[in-house]
Amino acid sequence: MSNSIPTCAQRFAGFVSATFVLAILAVTSIGQTAEPAEPKVVSRQTREFRVLVDRRERGSQTMVISRRSDGSEMMRAEVEVSLNLVVYRYRYASSGTEVWKAGRLIELTSEADYNGDKYVVQASASNQALHYEVNGEAQKAPHDIWVASYWREPPANRVNQKVKLLDADKGRQLTATLERVGPETLTIDEAPVKTTRYRLRGDVEVDVWYDSTGIIVRQESLESGHRTVQEVVKIKQDPME
Repeated sequence: MSNSIPTCAQRFAGFVSATFVLAILAVTSIGQTAEPAEPKVVSRQTREFRVLVDRRERGSQTMVISRRSDGSEMMRAEVEVSLNLVVYRYRYASSGTEVWKAGRLIELTSEADYNGDKYVVQASASNQALHYEVNGEAQKAPHDIWVASYWREPPANRVNQKVKLLDADKGRQLTATLERVGPETLTIDEAPVKTTRYRLRGDVEVDVWYDSTGIIVRQESLESGHRTVQEVVKIKQDPME
């Protein structure tokens, strides 16, 4: 009668075989669940702005715009404004990122501090809407909403009509009529630059200027009764690795 008890060699061979199978399954599982690779940045530009409130310089803004291999654009902005008056002090700071593709907002994150009142906004798009949270409270906006950073020139089909706006700092939804004012020449870094001016009137009072690349170079707005100007002072193309 043959011995049914496996030898040490047989047990070792079975262990190696099972371990190999488990390793293959683990690798396959990782390959199936791994997140897709982040699109490669193909070009990146930094724009530096000064911020004036009632004609006095009160802060700065930095905007980094990246174009990526999948056709999307990512804009990262940081703003800081301080008013130190005799009887009044006020500080505003915000940082945020927007991802756009095919003229539509895909993702947004923002953190803002209005003199101690803090807001966190996170958004992502579905096929039909933009879903977002403001300090953890879920909300929904139209899929074609325009963000009130105004960093990208609006498409021609939005002109001369009411547009929906998302205030990325506080998550408010606003409405304004968009008008194309026309071409104007501004001086940027001691050089004349041809721009196109747009005007928004309604829940906001904003004028925005874009250069020939369709990126913002100047913004004038009325904020809590104060005339506020953001104007670019330096544009640089960042070297790519």
